[in-house]
Amino acid sequence: MWDCITGPQIENSYGCIMADEMGLGKTLQCITLLWTGLRQGPAVKPIIEKAIIVAPSSLVKNWEREVGKWLGGRVSVLAIDGGSKSEIDKKLEGFVYAVGRAVTPVLIISYETFRLHANVLYKTEIGLVICDEGHRLKNSENQTYQALDKLVAKRRVLLSGTPIQNDLLEYFSLIQFVNKDIVGTAQEFKKRFEGPILRCRA
Repeated sequence: MWDCITGPQIENSYGCIMADEMGLGKTLQCITLLWTGLRQGPAVKPIIEKAIIVAPSSLVKNWEREVGKWLGGRVSVLAIDGGSKSEIDKKLEGFVYAVGRAVTPVLIISYETFRLHANVLYKTEIGLVICDEGHRLKNSENQTYQALDKLVAKRRVLLSGTPIQNDLLEYFSLIQFVNKDIVGTAQEFKKRFEGPILRCRA
């Protein structure tokens, strides 16, 4: 994952999909990745200043607990899942505009809250985006996918125990989100990958 988000794995591509099954430590690996990115990169300085973890509503508090457990308060975290529109916007603006030592570098937010308040987060560059239960982004036409895709964030990690649930075009949407055009357009993907794979299954 480190090679993916720092560039040497695939030239000009900075994303990846972690598709381990449940219980194998995806959360801890991502917290390790996040901490390293905030502290030291290949040029002996941090490669990210701010990160967003997007998760289902039921997992927002779990992510907050896990970051606290493994990093022991070394990183300030803003966890948001609910509240009035003005309250949430105010908190997000604080995250977006904070600089220097007072910065809270990690935002944990639910998919639904992100979609409703994404315009605030478009105002800054995000160093790393981690999407838990990433198979939620299997349809590039849905509003959540499109809202997340508009973020100014080149480093993107999807976590999923089931990256291919139904068809290969859904998998294409996930690949397109983390590394745009790495496997060509949807039509090129169908011709080069989906078609031959489906023929082999027949």
